[in-house]
Amino acid sequence: MVLFLFYLNRKIITYSKSVNYFDFIAKQWFKYGSMLILIIFCLVQIGIYNLSNTLIILFGIFIIDYFGIKGLPNFINVTSQKIKKNIFELIQNIELKKPLSFFILPRSNPKERNNRLWYLFLLSTVGLVTFFSRSIFYPFDMFSLSGSWISDLESVIDFDSQRWFTNEIAPVGEHALINFYGKFVSVTPEVALQSSGILEAVLISVLLFWVVNKISNSKIIAPLLASLFYAVSYTILPVNLSYILQHQSLYLAIALALPAMVIYLKPGFMHTSNRNCFINYIMAFTAIGLIDIFTLIVLVFPFLIIGLITSSLKYKISNLIAIAAYIISIAILWGIYGIACFHFSDDFLLFLHSGLMSVSSYTYFSHLIVSYDKLMVFYLYLSYFCILICLLLIFIKKEKWNAALCFLLYFNFLVMLSKVYNDWIDTDLIKLSLGVFIPILLGITTSIIIRFVYVFYSKIEVIKPVFAVILIAGVLYSAVHYQGKEYKKLHRTDNIPKELINVYEKITASYFPLSYAVVNDYTTQAISLNKHFFIHYTDFNESYLKRDSIYFKNRKSKIFLKNNPEYVLPESILVFVYKKGDDKTNRIIVNVEITPVILSKLKILKKRGREINVYYESDLIKVFEIVNTPKQSKTDDLIF
Repeated sequence: MVLFLFYLNRKIITYSKSVNYFDFIAKQWFKYGSMLILIIFCLVQIGIYNLSNTLIILFGIFIIDYFGIKGLPNFINVTSQKIKKNIFELIQNIELKKPLSFFILPRSNPKERNNRLWYLFLLSTVGLVTFFSRSIFYPFDMFSLSGSWISDLESVIDFDSQRWFTNEIAPVGEHALINFYGKFVSVTPEVALQSSGILEAVLISVLLFWVVNKISNSKIIAPLLASLFYAVSYTILPVNLSYILQHQSLYLAIALALPAMVIYLKPGFMHTSNRNCFINYIMAFTAIGLIDIFTLIVLVFPFLIIGLITSSLKYKISNLIAIAAYIISIAILWGIYGIACFHFSDDFLLFLHSGLMSVSSYTYFSHLIVSYDKLMVFYLYLSYFCILICLLLIFIKKEKWNAALCFLLYFNFLVMLSKVYNDWIDTDLIKLSLGVFIPILLGITTSIIIRFVYVFYSKIEVIKPVFAVILIAGVLYSAVHYQGKEYKKLHRTDNIPKELINVYEKITASYFPLSYAVVNDYTTQAISLNKHFFIHYTDFNESYLKRDSIYFKNRKSKIFLKNNPEYVLPESILVFVYKKGDDKTNRIIVNVEITPVILSKLKILKKRGREINVYYESDLIKVFEIVNTPKQSKTDDLIF
């Protein structure tokens, strides 16, 4: 989708040689990503949040952003003229018998086109490597259908009921974005929640390439190495492999903070005026605060101070504008959360403390090549060396390494902060955030090395792409070869959660909402919210036969059913039966002793003449369908 938007931007809207795929993604994510979160927040507050309203408002803002407020009256005229011009050029080029490639490819010279294709290859490589490197951990995932997963799913679904805050006040901007993502790509909330962790990793990997590309002199090798280190180097980064697929509000907030950090150090890259700078930063910082309080206060604010000290003199005014925007964002968030705490009678300081701490995140780094402390000592010494080189290049060679120096000093600050034990500082979250900033350190180190060996290959352009391909192959081979032992040490979890989510996705796609009920364990009740009715095994075994008897005896009596709605049955009932017994790896309560009881109830129903079919069956799960009203539940039957 992003690549398609980039294509339309280059082909139809505007053309700029200075913008590549990574620039486009970073700029649009910084602006419209934060804007999207604020739009969803406002729509939920006034009770009109849905996909169409969100897209309409986002499109309207895009039009205003492109034409400007003063240019809105001429929007129709400008658009119609551009359409007429494009149609005229199309007819003219058809008459001239231009080749098909002329109409498809954006207009650019061959060198620019080759450069763009090369960046497309790098973007695809970074994204695919990160995606597949995370996907291989599905057999070891301990997050799916855990207590935290169920709680997060309920929060994601709550936005459909126009609720941002519930009885527990917490930053839930990430859940709002997951809800929108599920609607936008037409997947169920549980599938959106399940895949969001991987998507966050892919986004950060792409942004890491862009960050190193912007703050160093290396445009390909060092950025590529930083992204690949983040994607596949698990034994040298503080990540929790058992929960690596878990979505983290920390990571999503950092994904918004990374563009803000780079633009803060190099404002000329994006902002054309101080007013635009001020507005964009207010939106970005407010969005980060709606996602994760910890990132906004503990991670972003120190960077603003360090950046103010290390940035170039010509950027000081822009830095102060960003800091002013940060203060205003804090005031806005203070008002939002303060009103919410007052409304729900919550203690504001308790909310702030819980926002700075995370009960669902913990650090267990048994997979590291050396102990965590020794690894941090190595990275600290590496950063000291890089800081020294950057200072020499800045003051002696008069080169622009201020942005890299800022990130190096910031990394040292985070490492030192991770050793501070305070009730208001979550050291686990700081250690997890280091998993994002360590690749930047490695990228800066690589760019410094390239800086001193550049004279040996600068005149041979062919070496750069060849070396990049060799680098990709080398990093992937090393990751597989040297990390294989740690991978084999991981304990496989049961496959029931993954298969259960797939079955629910299939059911949701096949049946009309609220026309059916699902019989399952209480663990899965959250998946039923706003989609279908839920019946627990106990209720099914104790009362369903009675309900069935009374319903079919009086199904033609509308007065009886109206006066006794508790006996009304959905058009279809889907009964889950698990074949695998209880063991310590199961994340849902599977009591195989009730299976014979359930099967006996189904036999009785079949003797009564009820239509019972096997809807789904595998080695782990079998799903029966009780058809109470034929052809009144499945979407295909209702349409065709």
